[in-house]
Amino acid sequence: MSGGEKPPVALRYGRGSLALPEGTFRQVDILSAKPPLLPDSVEEHFAQRMARPIGALPLSRLVRPGDRVAVAISDVTRYSATDRFLPLLLRETDAAGIPRKRVTLFVARGTHRAMTIRELREAIGPEIDSGLRVAQSDPNRDLADLGTTSRGTRVLVSRELMEHDRIVLTGTISFHYFAGFGGGRKALVPGCAGKETAHQTHFRIFRADGPGKHPMARPGVLAGNPVHEDIVEAVAMASPTFLVNSLLTPAKQPFDLVAGHWQKAHEEGCALYAKHYRVPVTRRYPLVIASAGGFPKDINLIQSHKALDNAFLAVDPGGVLVLVAECPDGFGSSTFFPWFRHGDPDAMERKLRAKYQIYGQTAHAVLTKARACRVILVSSLKPEEVEAMGMRPASSVKEALRAAKELMGELPVPLVVPDAGYILPEPPA
Repeated sequence: MSGGEKPPVALRYGRGSLALPEGTFRQVDILSAKPPLLPDSVEEHFAQRMARPIGALPLSRLVRPGDRVAVAISDVTRYSATDRFLPLLLRETDAAGIPRKRVTLFVARGTHRAMTIRELREAIGPEIDSGLRVAQSDPNRDLADLGTTSRGTRVLVSRELMEHDRIVLTGTISFHYFAGFGGGRKALVPGCAGKETAHQTHFRIFRADGPGKHPMARPGVLAGNPVHEDIVEAVAMASPTFLVNSLLTPAKQPFDLVAGHWQKAHEEGCALYAKHYRVPVTRRYPLVIASAGGFPKDINLIQSHKALDNAFLAVDPGGVLVLVAECPDGFGSSTFFPWFRHGDPDAMERKLRAKYQIYGQTAHAVLTKARACRVILVSSLKPEEVEAMGMRPASSVKEALRAAKELMGELPVPLVVPDAGYILPEPPA
């Protein structure tokens, strides 16, 4: 974190950026991570990681020529550098004698919308034309029942995926606001799981012994996190063969990759990511200005909330939090916005405990923060919709700061978090 007079601060917004207006503040404090060292050659570095996997043999030695291999890949809401590591992964299946027609790229879309052909081409890259099959998961049909976890979660996974002999999980590692970290096991559950399974694993965010959120269901935490542990137990039933996860900077530059055992490699990657992007703050601030990090971190409100959750850790109770998030895809689900009719987090929680919905829980998390501090949202959403979510709408950063001044009087030294979708502030206890 650094203070003092700075050049104009760019806040990523969709595929562009918005500038923090010059002259508004005499001083700003900026929360950013020390940039990780980038490899001289991403492809060579990735190839080395694939050749020396964590807790497993190389993929080429784990598959056989007659196998059908399913590779679960990220959907449009998560840039994972799939196009960068996929050629190296396919080099492994090629070396094992597996024809490309026996490899299926399986879009792990969870409960998100399906990807368009254009989005698929952009995410997969040239390998999409190399003879591979491409399929997309559907959480509502043709599911295989793998059993029930010790917490009572029924594990329903795409039958088409499970008909393959080998399953490879891919994705990217970042903080997740209640599963601890993204990537790893989440490519399968909820990525390729049924809606019922996704609902039940996400429901573990709530305490089992009373009202409120489970204290360990929070970003940066795996051990003791009931959501993570339930998902791990569910994924173990499918016995994935291998994992490949990228680690990216906020500018979406790959700085590392982990490969190997689906759980061990992921855990090592999480520790590495946290080493770079868990950043201490000396105090909480009355004014925090944060960007979700641009596309696809701000593709919709549901995804942008993850940045809101991170930035919220650095704001004083009752303070002002300005979030810059374009949300070109709107809320991200038709089931999200109707939850705000309940108008109160406690009422929402009672309804969720009676009949859980994933995006109802996200709505609950949004409203909880909007009640704990004053949130001003710079987005393309309709002003009346933003107001219904308990937040104040703004069409620009300048307008947001005018609103902040109305609420606060004089504007204090703010904490600016240009990449709140990536960085986890760690305030003092």
